Amino acid sequence: MKKIIVAAVVCLSLITAASSYAQNGKVKQGDMFIDFTVQQDPSNPASKVSLSNYVGRGKWVVADFWASWCGWCIKEIPTLKKIFNELPKEKVTVLSIAVWDKLADTKASARENGIVWSQIVNAQDIPSDAYGFGGIPYIVVFDPQGKIAAIGLRGDKLYQFVKASVERSK
Repeated sequence: MKKIIVAAVVCLSLITAASSYAQNGKVKQGDMFIDFTVQQDPSNPASKVSLSNYVGRGKWVVADFWASWCGWCIKEIPTLKKIFNELPKEKVTVLSIAVWDKLADTKASARENGIVWSQIVNAQDIPSDAYGFGGIPYIVVFDPQGKIAAIGLRGDKLYQFVKASVERSK
């Protein structure tokens, strides 16, 4: 019984520490986005894409930093699908950004999990270095001007925040 209690306390401590780190990285709510550029296909120099291709262009952007091997990331996909399918596309962009993952695994997981919205793949540690996060999923909501409106929301809290933000900005 003691081992179970100790294991539970250790797990809770790790979850709390990871959550705290994810929300206390280099950036905070109200900061302007930090741009980065990724060459998505190592063999194609024309495959470069930047976060600024999406953020700061007049739409709310839900940026989900994820990896194919991350179970918690996969559990967030239904919420992202709900945002993508139910909220007006002229007001909201969903953007998945694959970090710390093999390109082939990212593509396969995106297909398997129905990720049909915009993606930046093969980002590796470029975004985590820029934003200072050490755990995923790391979800950032950017306002239409490119400021960070929220960090670390998940599930229904994420959906409700984005929905309310879009409705307020009509």
